[in-house]
Amino acid sequence: TSGVPPQLLALLALEDEPVLGYTAPTPLTQLHLHLQRCSLDYRPPPLPLRVLVTAETLSVTCGSGPEPRPGALRLLVDDGSVFLSERCGGGALDLQRDFVSVLDVDFLELVLSTWRGGDG
Repeated sequence: TSGVPPQLLALLALEDEPVLGYTAPTPLTQLHLHLQRCSLDYRPPPLPLRVLVTAETLSVTCGSGPEPRPGALRLLVDDGSVFLSERCGGGALDLQRDFVSVLDVDFLELVLSTWRGGDG
């Protein structure tokens, strides 16, 4: 119904067949993303601003696992900056002339953890 070919949907709809005497491990989901010398140009639709985020190194790791294990999101930024500009036009902008630095960090580590509390 969404225009996706049925063959592709059939390929992605994988099912495990039971194997006698084998218990499959609990699924574990992990995502690792590592970028070097990267930038993000963001223009929030309701605001007349242009936001430029740069980082020498950006690492994002997130994972979740079996019930007793907590989920976690870890964000590491090395030599990162946030710049703002009121010039939202389509032309090329100069970083030093058209943007104002609002945040500059040498190293930032942000860790968010989730857990399910016990009854005790």
